[in-house]
Amino acid sequence: MLIKSIEINNFRCFHKTTAKDFSTINLFGGKNNAGKTALLEALFLITEPSSNSIMTLVRVRHLDDAFMRQMPKNAWDNFFCMQSPNDGIKLLATTDESSKQEVLISRDESIDEFVNFVENDTFDKSIVDIAKSLRNSETIKSTLHIESSYKNEPTKEFLIVASSNGIIGKGTPYSFIKTRFIPASFKRVGALLAADFSRAKLELNWNTDLLLKAYKIIDESIVEITVESLGSPTIYLKRKYEKPMPLTLFGDAMSKITDYILWIVNNQNSILLIDEIENGIHHSNQEMLWKMLFDLAKEFGVQIFATSHSEEMIKAFENVIKTNNLEADGRYFEMARHSISNEITIQKIPINVLEERLITQKPVRGE
Repeated sequence: MLIKSIEINNFRCFHKTTAKDFSTINLFGGKNNAGKTALLEALFLITEPSSNSIMTLVRVRHLDDAFMRQMPKNAWDNFFCMQSPNDGIKLLATTDESSKQEVLISRDESIDEFVNFVENDTFDKSIVDIAKSLRNSETIKSTLHIESSYKNEPTKEFLIVASSNGIIGKGTPYSFIKTRFIPASFKRVGALLAADFSRAKLELNWNTDLLLKAYKIIDESIVEITVESLGSPTIYLKRKYEKPMPLTLFGDAMSKITDYILWIVNNQNSILLIDEIENGIHHSNQEMLWKMLFDLAKEFGVQIFATSHSEEMIKAFENVIKTNNLEADGRYFEMARHSISNEITIQKIPINVLEERLITQKPVRGE
């Protein structure tokens, strides 16, 4: 199942924006503050609507707990366009099966619904005590409500409360489509990569030659991949005539490629969101990365949404599509603010038009 279109209302920098005609792999370019990261966040909330997802985005934006404790009334304002929570957020996705997933997010200062939930369910006693104390105190607080529906049928509702006592949320995690969001500055812990590698190799019986091939394009002297458990489990790479060394010593590109490949292999029929995909990837390896992602996405049924500031990465994307006749599988979108309305627009740029722009050095990336 592929997401084919998205409608974003009152979220982050989007007042009302629609994007459509998504394919298997979708690349978004545009100037800074054109909404590229916010678009991925909207997709994340549509596919994984929960209090856990909200807190993931809080961490991505580097909003620390101290700020939210000091300013709980304003804790959620940055999720709303123009920081106006009086107007709720509406996110709507349509799939290639013509089904619709809708997420509604609103904010108020009442926590009665949250208190009633934790009092009548099996919760850690400390959460129940906090909830009761908040209801009976003058503490400043604000509650974020997250409701989702699929095919017009309600699925889940989540609540998350910010107060001077901290942040608490409720609701069992729910996935419309299993999704991974990789922020621009994110690097996955080596032990998690090792666990993913072991699962792919042992549980799924995956042939790891593809990963070795990807490594060899960057460093042709690598001949072997192993997982060692000296302390925390770690992926080790071995160069010819050398001793194995931890993956982390081989640079960011190796770790990123490992992360992308292992997510796709271990999570068929899912979505992968990658912010600033060019980070850590040398321009000489970018076409290899795209070709690998196209092949894996098709094999494992994974839809990819990525953003980029890099003209080299955009050109590599265009070259791989043209060289391998992948026009049906890849889309490039330009994001920009309208000069009059200031609304963010998301426009699909056909590959032949993108190629002409790159050749003639006409503006790309929203310039």
